[in-house]
Amino acid sequence: MARIAFWNTENLFDTINDPKIDDEEFLPNGKMKWTSDRYTIKINNLAKVILAIGDGKGPDILGMSEIENQGVLVDLTTKTDLKSQNYGIVHYDSPDKRGIDVALIYKKKTFKVLESKAVFVAMPVDTILTRDILVVKGVFGKKDTMYVLVNHWPSRRGGNDQASEERRLFAANKLHFIEDSILKLFPNAKIVAMGDFNDEPFDKSIMSLKSNFANSTQARFVDLMDSLKTAGDGSYHYKKDVNMLDNILVNGNFQNKKGIYIVNAHIFKADWAIGENYKNDPPGPLHTYAGSRYIGGYSDHFPVYADIYKMK
Repeated sequence: MARIAFWNTENLFDTINDPKIDDEEFLPNGKMKWTSDRYTIKINNLAKVILAIGDGKGPDILGMSEIENQGVLVDLTTKTDLKSQNYGIVHYDSPDKRGIDVALIYKKKTFKVLESKAVFVAMPVDTILTRDILVVKGVFGKKDTMYVLVNHWPSRRGGNDQASEERRLFAANKLHFIEDSILKLFPNAKIVAMGDFNDEPFDKSIMSLKSNFANSTQARFVDLMDSLKTAGDGSYHYKKDVNMLDNILVNGNFQNKKGIYIVNAHIFKADWAIGENYKNDPPGPLHTYAGSRYIGGYSDHFPVYADIYKMK
């Protein structure tokens, strides 16, 4: 068995000014008063959760979002308790104006990365630049090839209006294109799409991912979070709303009963990572910040994870 996971880490910035991006809030003299001490607490808090996702050893693969640069990933994987797990890193700088990227870390002993790339997601509806989709091809146990697509789609900031929704539909179309490109070359490819989609399993963008291929009864993807959403659960809490913004989807080749397969997914909710962030709101993921107020928690999202099994 291997465990894969995704986590929006809530603004994992270093304390160094990068003139190429808008990181001024997260500097020692910035709005968030982001000091070296707070940064050290942050990466150690993240490491604590990551290890716990994998029963004390961390997941075999972890997709991540809201990562400023490769340096913070190096610090996370070598200057915390994650060091013993020997994680590799896949990261590319994306065009997001704040400089927050997607990334993937993986255990070198269980997953071999064969190739990777960052795919630009154009936003024709306006001039907003969003995060690339990270595409990673690798092998479990020297035999089972799998593609992992890490996403962080445009936000709902300002509300889920038509323009906001349209941006995520463009991102979904790009994900369709990536999947089609892979399957054209490798029809039996097993593909996992994970990330903070800023939409829920039954919103238009993700429903489009679950639509059938043309002239086929086979769905493009199955969202493993469907049943959790139906039960009222979620990975992100906003006031009294519980939203399933973080999703893990698998393509139909995971259901062909050959090689590796995934049964279901879960939300990781350790008691010590839950708290009250805003007065009178129900407990949710214990944030690093509530607005500009420092809490010193973990993230404003819960991680999601799923287990991969091998057919006997």
